[in-house]
Amino acid sequence: MAETRAAHLRLVARGPAPVAARSPRLRFKPILRLQDGASFGMHVETEFNFEDTFSSRHLSDAAHPSAAAWLGDIIERAARLAHDTDNRSRPISITAPLAALADLDTPLATEAAIRRTKLLPQEIRIDFDDASVCALEDLALDRLDAVRKRGFRVGLDARRSWRTAMGARARMTFETVRLDPNVCQALDIPLSRLEVASADGVALIAENAHWRDAERLAALGVHFAMAPRADS
Repeated sequence: MAETRAAHLRLVARGPAPVAARSPRLRFKPILRLQDGASFGMHVETEFNFEDTFSSRHLSDAAHPSAAAWLGDIIERAARLAHDTDNRSRPISITAPLAALADLDTPLATEAAIRRTKLLPQEIRIDFDDASVCALEDLALDRLDAVRKRGFRVGLDARRSWRTAMGARARMTFETVRLDPNVCQALDIPLSRLEVASADGVALIAENAHWRDAERLAALGVHFAMAPRADS
């Protein structure tokens, strides 16, 4: 068993597993400070997500990549795209697959991927979905620390839910929280959670926001937006 595990780790270190389906196209979306439009990095948007590649025929397909391998591949390709397009906005945020946090190979796969690029780990922020963090409960922050110890930044993707308890340790772990302020009430996200996180230095990034929303969002502690829309 130990030899099998060691062989698997060597494969992960050499690079991502073969991808059964085609790799998604990538594009960058700017993250901007609403106050003055200053850059706060960029986000990698994928044509489709890791979960979208699953089908019944993939369940026993050894060529189908793991969540860790998929994430490593996206990191490597995003770094290459940034270099090829001379896009120097940092950090680059990447959404992790839902299963990545539970995959024990994720820290090693991400570390191996960044070593194959010209970027440093701190130039990458990996956003983990709130649902995956909650699913692991007390283990989640330990798993996130394993990624942070490799030098990566960590964010929380709270666009569909924000049930992760934001205690002192969590507020020190997550550099950012991505959310849609327009659905916070529908998701039962208390406004006090936004205010406390922002006061502790967590950058709240709005999606589906307009420039005209800047003052309203600032009152909630939201000072950044992903590709804010022009006012009509």
